[in-house]
Amino acid sequence: VVSTQSTGHEYIQKLPQSTQDRLYTHPATCLALFRSLSETAQQYVMRLLFLGHPFPLESLTSWVVNVRDKPNLDATKQLKSVRLWSVVKTENGSDGVILHPNFRKGLTTAMCGGGMSWYGNHQLEPDKKPKTVEFLDSYAKERWECLLQYMVQGNSDSDKVSPDIANLLLQSGMINRSGNEHAITSTGFQFLLLNTPSQIWYFMLRYLDKCDTIGLNLTTCLAFIFQLSFSTLGKAYPIGSHGTFVQHLRQIGLVYQRRHTSPWFYPTRHAIDFLSAGSNKTAEKKEGFLVVETNFRVYAYTSNELDIALVALFAETLHRFESFVVGHITRESVQMALQNGISAKQILDFLESHAHPQMLKNKPIIAPTVTDQLYLWEMERSRLSTEEGVLYSQFLSDADFKVVHEYAQNIGCVQWSNIQKRLLVVNKKGHGDVKKYWKAYKKEHGE
Repeated sequence: VVSTQSTGHEYIQKLPQSTQDRLYTHPATCLALFRSLSETAQQYVMRLLFLGHPFPLESLTSWVVNVRDKPNLDATKQLKSVRLWSVVKTENGSDGVILHPNFRKGLTTAMCGGGMSWYGNHQLEPDKKPKTVEFLDSYAKERWECLLQYMVQGNSDSDKVSPDIANLLLQSGMINRSGNEHAITSTGFQFLLLNTPSQIWYFMLRYLDKCDTIGLNLTTCLAFIFQLSFSTLGKAYPIGSHGTFVQHLRQIGLVYQRRHTSPWFYPTRHAIDFLSAGSNKTAEKKEGFLVVETNFRVYAYTSNELDIALVALFAETLHRFESFVVGHITRESVQMALQNGISAKQILDFLESHAHPQMLKNKPIIAPTVTDQLYLWEMERSRLSTEEGVLYSQFLSDADFKVVHEYAQNIGCVQWSNIQKRLLVVNKKGHGDVKKYWKAYKKEHGE
């Protein structure tokens, strides 16, 4: 299931302690993490930031009216979850709290200045052909839509998406591949229902999960992402030692680089804004373009190739004009979508989330006849379900059958049985245990 509920704070929380320790040596990471904290947690951090020794826990409670108030409990939980503070013993033996030493040093550097430049001390000539903000926005949108079009078009030979990015989509379960063709999966379709910042955030989470397998350091990549969130749109930055990672970000439109040998790159708005997707669900949403009638006709008021390809995943295209497409939702087109793992609910969610403003006046937005029929077509595929199992037969006596049958029932692996014919079917998970028990039983009784 596609979820963007995880924030940068929650992602760091799941990392090993050794990775967290290395991550907190980067000032940009410390500042980004500080900004993700609640106001109460930020107050705690600022009051402890310049203390190099444990602060008594008793005195800490005087900073709030009630230590059991929800904001205070949430703040302490936040700080503990990512090890930003820990409870230690003070000089007089009482309990005290102290900030993580790496985090305290990194945040102090980020706020007060000092230390090396985040992008290194690279002495390079200024870019002679600087890019405008308008160009970067257009470039970012084009590159990201190339990725989404690749997911829905079905041809794996596209030269607009690199093999590394294509493999990541495959490993993340967003597409299935068969030869030179691929098809979008249920996870991939749900991914397309998200707004752009949430899509990028989900994609980057999958990328970070796999970066060790492509020879990249997780800590370095994550710290660089946090650096990008503080960069200035339209300003060029030196690539330094991040060449491979920048190339991957370039392919999905998070950064612009004129040539792969260029020493400069420009962060795009996507790179600067996407980290807010985990906590900000009110990202800008484009106007809907779909009208669905009770006769299952779909009218798409768009010329966008990606939008048209998405509608074609579950509706048959009848007519296409310059900025207008007519489609028809049929049993066959829906069954084809269901075979690719797209559920009826996902189709309805797509129709509602992209509904034309005129459609939004309807209550409900999608007519019940359409909704009910989609669910009925989906139920046709659920009449029968298959599950692998192992058949036990040819028992020599009722006693032997009863012993094995009772054991299989006790461990909960019986799929079907016929006592009169001494037939027993167990699931594959329990087959090993039943087989082992049956052999031990026969050996014990000399059979």
